[in-house]
Amino acid sequence: MPQGDAEPYWPEQTAHAEDGVVRALSLAATLLNRPGGLTRTEIFEQVELYRSRHQALEQLHGTERQRAQDALDKLFGHDKEHLRSCGIELAEPTAEQDYRYRVSRSQYGLPDLRLSPEEQMALYRAQLLFANNNIAGLQHALWAVNPNAEGISSADEPQALQASIGSDAEIATLIDLARSGTGTPVTFRYTGYGRESAEPRRVVPLGTGARAHWYLVGHDLDRGQRRLYRLDRVHGSVTTLPSSRLSSEDAVQLEQIRQGLYQDLDISEVLNSTGRRPDARAALEGARQAHQRTAPHTLPKLTTLPANLRKDDAATKTERVINMVALLLSRPEGVPPSQLLVKYAITPAQLLRDLLSIAQVNTDGFPDTLDLHPYPEPNDELFVAEYLAADEPIVLRAGTNSLDKPVSLTKPGALSLMIALKALIDVCPPGEEHIAAAAEQLQQKILDIVPESIAQAANSMSLARTPADGSLLRIAQQAIAAQHAVSLDYEDASGNISSDRTIDPVQILYDGPHTYLRAWCRREQGERFFRLDRILQLNLLADEEQSAQATQIELSEAPRPQVPVTAGSVQVILRFAPFAAGQAALYQPVRQHTDKRTGARTISTHFSTREAVIRTCLGAGGDIELIRPVDLRREIAQRAAEQLVFPR
Repeated sequence: MPQGDAEPYWPEQTAHAEDGVVRALSLAATLLNRPGGLTRTEIFEQVELYRSRHQALEQLHGTERQRAQDALDKLFGHDKEHLRSCGIELAEPTAEQDYRYRVSRSQYGLPDLRLSPEEQMALYRAQLLFANNNIAGLQHALWAVNPNAEGISSADEPQALQASIGSDAEIATLIDLARSGTGTPVTFRYTGYGRESAEPRRVVPLGTGARAHWYLVGHDLDRGQRRLYRLDRVHGSVTTLPSSRLSSEDAVQLEQIRQGLYQDLDISEVLNSTGRRPDARAALEGARQAHQRTAPHTLPKLTTLPANLRKDDAATKTERVINMVALLLSRPEGVPPSQLLVKYAITPAQLLRDLLSIAQVNTDGFPDTLDLHPYPEPNDELFVAEYLAADEPIVLRAGTNSLDKPVSLTKPGALSLMIALKALIDVCPPGEEHIAAAAEQLQQKILDIVPESIAQAANSMSLARTPADGSLLRIAQQAIAAQHAVSLDYEDASGNISSDRTIDPVQILYDGPHTYLRAWCRREQGERFFRLDRILQLNLLADEEQSAQATQIELSEAPRPQVPVTAGSVQVILRFAPFAAGQAALYQPVRQHTDKRTGARTISTHFSTREAVIRTCLGAGGDIELIRPVDLRREIAQRAAEQLVFPR
C-alpha cells in the first residue's frame, strides 16, 4: 500500500486479452442468447470489439470507407471460421432466414455419448495409462466425453501402465497431419538420413504409426513413390498444399491414389520393416570418422530448454477458451488454475491470456457478460508468484448457462484420446479383454463426432508392438496380474550383463520409443527400471510371490525413467547430426543449442559411466558425436579403430 504522498504502485501490464478470441467468444455468446438471431449489422452494433470499427465507418467516405468495411468484413469472416472449426454451426443466412445469423442451443455442444459402465471404465483406464504425461488436450477430452466422470474409480484398481507417446515436437507434427487428414497433399521441411540440412517435401499422407519413433507413411509427389518419414526429422509445421502448387503430373498421381493405389496398404507391415541401420562395421567407421577429427575449440551457447516451442494459432486458441468457459461454468465450486494448466497442457503465460480473454467478453446485453473471480492481475510475474501460488479455485458466472457444455473435442484432444484408447487396447493384460472391447466401442462413438480429418488420421494409425516386444510384455503382464516375481538376464547401458536377476515387476511404462518394466530389484534392494530392448531373457517364477517392498512402490506414483546423477556420473556435451536431432530429447538434455542453418543439435547431459558414453557413440555410427570431454572423445575414436581391426 502507498504511504503518505508516495505515488501508488501499479504493476506493469505484461499480458493482454487476445482480441480474436474475445470477439469469437463474444459472438458465440451473443447469438446463443438471442434465439431469433441477429443480422450482420446488429452483430456489429452489439459485440463490443466490432462496435468501434463499425461506428468509425460513419466518419469515412469513398475508397477509405470501402477499405475499412472490407477489413471489418474480413475480421468477421475469420471469427466465423474459428467458431465453425470448433464445431459451432454458423451457416451464412439467406433471405428465408431474414439474413439473420443463429446458433441453435439445442445443437450446441457435444452430444451425450451415453457411455456404458464398461466404456466409462475404459475411459478411466486410458486416463490412468497417461496419468503422468501431459498429452496435448487429453485431459479436456476425457472430461468432454464424460463430464460427470470425475472421481470414478475401480474397486479392483489395476496396475496402471504409465505411457508417453513421443516428444512434444513429434506429437505437434502428428496433430498437424491430423488436421489435414489422409489423402490431402501437404508440404513440410525434412532432414533425410545422412543429410546436413532440411529440404522441402510434398507428400500425400497415407497413415501414421509408432515403432520406437513416430512415422508418416506417405506418397512422395516429387519421387512418385511411397516413402517413410520419421516425425522427429520434420522441421516446423506441416501445411496443406494449395491446388495452385499442384502440377498436372501431381493431379494424375492424386487420382491414382483416390482410385485405390494403396487400398491394400498395411501400415503395421510397413512399420515392422523399419529400423534398418548400417551394419556394425559401417557404424564403427562412422563413429571413427566423426571422432578422429579435432574437437571444436569453441562451443555454441547452450541455453535451457524452452517450456513451449510452438504457439497455437487463433482457431486453436478460440477452441480451447470456449471449452475452458464450459468447464468453468459447469463447476460452480470453481476450478483451481493448476488443474487448468494440466487439462489444457498450456504454460502459465498462456493461461493468463486465456483468462483475460474470458473476462473481456462483453456486449451491450447483460446475459452475454462473463464474470471471472478472482480476476487475474495482467502481469506475468505477479500471476505466477501470487495467483498460481494461491491456487484459489476460479469461479465463472454468466447471465445464462448457454456456454456450459463442452462445444467440441479439440483437434489435439480428439487425436490424443484416440491414441490413448489405441494404446489401451494394445497393452490390455490377460483377463481384461472386455476392457479392450469397450475401448474399441468407445473409439467408434468418438469417430462419429470428430472432424473427418481426425477420423481419417485415427483410422490410419498403427501402434502395435513388434512380436519380440509382445512376447516379453505377455510374460511381464502375467507376473504383474498374478503378483509373481520374474528372473531376467539384462544388459545395461555400459554393456554389463547380469544373469538370473530376480525382480518383482509392478508396472509397464512407455516413455516415447522405450518400454520399461518398473520393479523392485531384490539384488539392489531398490526400485529400478528395466528397458525392454535390453532384456535378454525373461522367465515367470510361478512359485515366487512378490515382496512387500514391491507392494509399496506399486502404490506410489511412477517417476519418469532417468539416469540418476551420482558421484560417478560423466558430464558430457553431445552433438546430434541434423537428421538425428530429434533423438536429443531421449538423453535428458539440461541445456541445448540448435543450429538454425543445418538443424544440428548440441546438448549438455550426463551418463552413468564412461563406458555407457562410448557404447552410445559407437552404436550411433557418427549420428551422435561427443564434443566434451576431449580425452573421452579420443578414446571413442581409438576404440572404433581397434574394433575395425579386431572385430569382437
